[in-house]
Amino acid sequence: MSRQQQHEPGRAAVVGYGNVGRLFGGLLAGAGWHITAVDPHPPAEPHAPVEHGAPRGPDIVRADICAPPDELRQILAGVDMVIVSVPERAALAAVDVLDACVGAEATVVETLSHKHRFRQAAAERLAPRPLVSLNPLFHPSLGWAGNTVTASVDRGGPAAARLLDLIGGTGARVHTLDPDDHDRYVTSVQAVTHAAVLGFARALPRLGLPPTDVIACAPPPTRALLAMAARVLTADAETYWDIQSSGEPGDTARQALLASIEDLDHQVGTGDDADFREEFARLRDWFGDDLDGFADDAAHVLGALVSRRAPTHQPPTHAPTRGAT
Repeated sequence: MSRQQQHEPGRAAVVGYGNVGRLFGGLLAGAGWHITAVDPHPPAEPHAPVEHGAPRGPDIVRADICAPPDELRQILAGVDMVIVSVPERAALAAVDVLDACVGAEATVVETLSHKHRFRQAAAERLAPRPLVSLNPLFHPSLGWAGNTVTASVDRGGPAAARLLDLIGGTGARVHTLDPDDHDRYVTSVQAVTHAAVLGFARALPRLGLPPTDVIACAPPPTRALLAMAARVLTADAETYWDIQSSGEPGDTARQALLASIEDLDHQVGTGDDADFREEFARLRDWFGDDLDGFADDAAHVLGALVSRRAPTHQPPTHAPTRGAT
């Protein structure tokens, strides 16, 4: 009987030990799992003293999953779970290695923003191993509580169920999706969101205005968009590229955004203020009962931005953390 069938903590390899890899590795370590982090360039871990009862840190293997040394192959052969948290290109290249090294009962977990290509490769090479697709819809710096993780289970098992229970125990919402629905529901919405933010950021230099004046004169909604743009620009570009280059979901999202801008441009160009007002009504109807709640969210967010930038005589309590707002 395996460790997972006995509900004992197991051994997991986290392939890619960036923000997302550390998020899941830390969760499992806190539940008693032995974690091996696999990354050619792992981030530095703080060298704080380990308190009694605290989860041990991961074993670090500095290696490329696509060209695994013998040490890594042996580690992969002995794990109960592999969490693949690298960009799509590397994840696809790693499928053959996982097939060759990982045991038949080990659970494979991937955290890609776009699922179809990896799932297709996994169906051909990794079956019958349990396969779970997770997507944390938040930056790890925000923490689990109150945030959403999508879960699509192709082939389940005890380890997969345990991982989902651990995520739910953090206060995060686990939203289960059919594997085929993830890219249609999630990737397309992420693609249109990021395209809108990047489109806003790209438009500002084209206006030909000095950045200092734009920022100084920015009303709260503009400051909110500037903050979102800065958040994207201080993250890994490859993450956003994977979403935009996801094929049909990304293409459809950008086309919908372009069509919406073209409609607005046409309304203004023809002086059709009546249709402009009607569009407001149509969009209010689309939001339905959630409209007032989101308007209230905006008031809180914008109020926080204003108060955060209010003049103060107190020195800053800490230096800003890059990309961790």
